[in-house]
Amino acid sequence: MLTRLRLRHSLDFRAVYQARHARHGRLMVIHSRANTIGHPRIGFSISTRVGGAVQRNLVKRRLRQLAHARLAGSEQGLDLVVVVRPAAAQATFPELESEFGALANQVLG
Repeated sequence: MLTRLRLRHSLDFRAVYQARHARHGRLMVIHSRANTIGHPRIGFSISTRVGGAVQRNLVKRRLRQLAHARLAGSEQGLDLVVVVRPAAAQATFPELESEFGALANQVLG
């Protein structure tokens, strides 16, 4: 994923959480807020409750791939934080894709 599309600093994550705009699903929650940069940025929060390092990294790689495909051409100025729920560790790629797509459509419009 392009570096310019990633949220990297804890202050950015905190600002997105404080905006209190969230869409909830069975596998993940997507928090959002507007930014003035002119392109979207995304960050991922995956706790150890999801599983071991191998499972967390697999889920994160899958979500990065989905996010890149969805956000790379977008001109919308949004910051997104995806909080992954433990059920995502057992989810298949099509299940992750379906839920991420549905929640992203709600957020991005």
